[in-house]
Amino acid sequence: MPYCICVDKLVAEKIIVELRRLRLLDDEYRIMRIGNEVLVPVKIKELGEIELSIGRMRIVECHPPRRKKMEELKIPSLDIVGDVVIVRETVLKQMKPEEVVSAIKQIYPKVKAIWVKEETSDTYRTPVLKLLWGEEIREVIAKEYGIKLKVRLGEVYFNPRLCEEHRRLSQLVKNGEVIVDAFSGIGGFSLHIVSSKLCLVIANDVNPSAYELLLENIELNKKKLQGTIIPLNLDAKELTGVIRRKSVDRLIADLPMWSLDFVDIYEELLKPGGVLHLYKVSRINEEELRLELLDFFKTWKIQECRLVMEYAPRVGIYRCDLVKP
Repeated sequence: MPYCICVDKLVAEKIIVELRRLRLLDDEYRIMRIGNEVLVPVKIKELGEIELSIGRMRIVECHPPRRKKMEELKIPSLDIVGDVVIVRETVLKQMKPEEVVSAIKQIYPKVKAIWVKEETSDTYRTPVLKLLWGEEIREVIAKEYGIKLKVRLGEVYFNPRLCEEHRRLSQLVKNGEVIVDAFSGIGGFSLHIVSSKLCLVIANDVNPSAYELLLENIELNKKKLQGTIIPLNLDAKELTGVIRRKSVDRLIADLPMWSLDFVDIYEELLKPGGVLHLYKVSRINEEELRLELLDFFKTWKIQECRLVMEYAPRVGIYRCDLVKP
C-alpha cells in the first residue's frame, strides 16, 4: 500500500521539490490532483506525520497509479524541458519512430512535442533539432527550484540535467561577493545565485539569443531576486575591457569543451584568493584531470574536482574548483 501527503495545490510544487531534495519523493507512483489538493507519494511506509518547511504534514494511505519505468519501455535517456521531450538521434537507430513516440507518451501523457537532437552546432553550442511528433513548439518555460527559465529550442544551449549543479554552486556563494558568470547562457547559474544571495553577478554570453533570453529571465524572476545581475553580450575575451582587474571574488567558466582557452581572462579578473569554477570535458579520471590542469594553473590550488554529469560513454563533464594564489 503506497502512502502520500495531501497538500494544497498552491504549495504543491514547493513541497515536491523539498521531498525530492530529501529523497522522500516516491517516483514509483504518479502525483495526483483532486480538486484543490494534490496527493504526493512518499517513501514512508507507515501512517503518522512528517515535518516540512510549511509545517507538519499528515501521511495517509493512497491509491495513485504506478508509473511505467523508463527501462521497462526501453527508452534511453531523454531530456524534459517544460512540456517538450528531447531524445538523442541514436534512439532512432535502436527503435522505430512510432515506438519511441508511443513509449514516451505512456510515461509523459501530457507531452506536447517530441524533438530529436541530431547534433550540436559549434557556434554557440546550440542543438540541431528535428520534430518527431506533436506541435512545433520552440519556446518553453523550464522550472528549477521555483526559478523560471524561458528557453528557445535550437537557438540556445540549455541542459535540464544541470538543475542540481546550478543549485549546488549557488550554495557556495557568500553574501557580498562579486561574481562573473563568463558563459552564462540564459542565466541558470546567475539566477540561482542572486535568488538566494545578496551579491553582484556579471552574466555574460556571446550568443545574442541567449543574451535576449537572459534579459527576459531576469524580468521573469525579478520578485525572487535578492542580488543584482548585470547582463553583457560580449566575447569572454573582451571582459577585461569592461571589468576592473583583480576585482572578482568568484568566476564561473561553464564552457566544458573550450574552458581552457580563457585562462588569461580568469587570471586577469580574479582577485588573489578568488575562486574559479572551471567546467571541463574529460575522458580521464579525476586525478589525471588535476595533473592536466596544473599545466595551465601552475601555482593555483585545486580544491576539488567532481563529476557533474556524463557527456558520453566513459566521458564526463567535471567541475574543478581552483583558488588563485
